[in-house]
Amino acid sequence: MLVNKNLRQLGVLPSPLCSDSEFLRRACLDLTGALPPLEKTREFLADADPQKREKLIDWIFSRPEYADYWAMKWSDVLRVKSEFPSNLWPNAVQAYHNWLRGAMAGNMRYNEMARTLLTTAGSNFRDPPCNFYRATQRRTPAGLASTFALIFMGARLDCAECKEHPYQTWQSGQAAGLAAFFTNVKYKKTGEWKEEIVYFNPSWSQHRIGAEKNTIAAPVLPDGTPVKFNRADNPQKHLVKWLTSPKNPYFARHVANRYWCALFGRGITMPVDDVRPGNPPANPELLDLLAEKVVSSGFDLRALLRFIVTSQTYQRSSTTNESNARDSQNWSHYIPRRLDAEVLADAIGTATGAYEYFESRIPEPFAMWPDDFHSVANPDASVTSGFLETFGRPGRDTSHEVERDRKPSMAQALYLFDSEALTKKLRKKDGVISQLAKKHGANTGAFAEECYLTFLTRMPTSGETSLINSYFQEASSKNIAAQDVVWALINTKEFLYNH
Repeated sequence: MLVNKNLRQLGVLPSPLCSDSEFLRRACLDLTGALPPLEKTREFLADADPQKREKLIDWIFSRPEYADYWAMKWSDVLRVKSEFPSNLWPNAVQAYHNWLRGAMAGNMRYNEMARTLLTTAGSNFRDPPCNFYRATQRRTPAGLASTFALIFMGARLDCAECKEHPYQTWQSGQAAGLAAFFTNVKYKKTGEWKEEIVYFNPSWSQHRIGAEKNTIAAPVLPDGTPVKFNRADNPQKHLVKWLTSPKNPYFARHVANRYWCALFGRGITMPVDDVRPGNPPANPELLDLLAEKVVSSGFDLRALLRFIVTSQTYQRSSTTNESNARDSQNWSHYIPRRLDAEVLADAIGTATGAYEYFESRIPEPFAMWPDDFHSVANPDASVTSGFLETFGRPGRDTSHEVERDRKPSMAQALYLFDSEALTKKLRKKDGVISQLAKKHGANTGAFAEECYLTFLTRMPTSGETSLINSYFQEASSKNIAAQDVVWALINTKEFLYNH
């Protein structure tokens, strides 16, 4: 394994493999954004099959939560949002998100996904992939080219902070040449409120640049190859053919890096959307290997996930040793990271039976979501909650990975420690906690076991069970004692972090 080869050269000893309970919780959170169901936890921990970790991945791919979670991840990248700056509007958001979720559930190949996004024209309500061309502030050839490069190759064409290389791996003339592929993208309104048609104008114009707009930029692919096509051609088809070619070094490498980052919290190139010569990958051979896997599998993203998640690198323990304690970029151990805002909200919902409340007051028919609606399945970044804002849910304004804020804050600590909102969830009438208290009665050992298996995906230690039993015996109310135990578990790093 290339990671192990690099660690040997560095003289770093990797951590051992993680336990079954750690792997189960880690894989479910990373691939579905949800804690494993109690029944699955009991079944997995009792299973003696040496292939059970590989079989778990098959089970995960069959779950509806898998499609929900990866639709959320791609919605972050594709700026799925009703209001400013995307201004997709609710009907289009619902259609776009449903299409993305269907693509994840049906395992649409990545090259086909890119081809569909880049070549679909039509109504934003009835032809969902055409919203790719709407979810951007600058609907100009240069703006669309910038969106294309960022999403599919991780290159920042218009990065104001990169003055020494304003077009990253391309010269300025080549960036303008890329914009020339988008001069035919046009928009028009219909008689239906908020409906918009995206169409490819057959009489596309030449892309003119310069202060006086008197210089014509000829179409040039990002690798510097000029392209000639006649008026009857659709320029996007030429671009897509180049983009999705197995020989394209940008396309497969970028999605491999993006998925690696999603599973480890750190890409091989960081940030994932800043690909340039001055920002080389931490392990070029590893990135090449992953890109090769993407291509050889026919751009099957599930195959990529399976390859990574069943590797030794992913399955390493988060417990460090003396030689790798300070390692943060060579994957000698699994680095714990706080659950994403939506995932944490749903985990608390699992623990209490009270999920986030969503409603939309956008000037369309007033909308409310069911009480048990999960945050991961929320299609619209404009429909949010105080919890999601506090814990760093991205605004989906830029497609940049850095929009998702995982840094801890005092507001987060106060919410978890002593907020009225969390207290209401803990005290929810007929919620999970009261049901657990009624179900187990005086059997605090069974109560502790179910709580730990449900929330932490492991059995409690004898000391933990003894402590809970003592607390129940001293409490004036069994129901309040149960609430306190769950509140304490929610506040542990073991619950708040994937590890």
